[in-house]
Amino acid sequence: MSNQPNATADANCELARKITAAEPSLISEFVAFLANNKKWWLAPIIAIFLLVGLLVILGGTGAAPFIYTLF
Repeated sequence: MSNQPNATADANCELARKITAAEPSLISEFVAFLANNKKWWLAPIIAIFLLVGLLVILGGTGAAPFIYTLF
């Protein structure tokens, strides 16, 4: 029973460490997901989606005439 206070103190230290730890960014969390689940084939698909989204956003701005000349 003398172990109980030490276990509680260790749990409190672990909780405090988790609270003060910085949250990972969305990109680092996504890369960690790809690495842990061996889903590297998703990376090019996401990159293409982001590129197409960027082109759609830029297509409605003043940069549109310059984008259309690329195609």
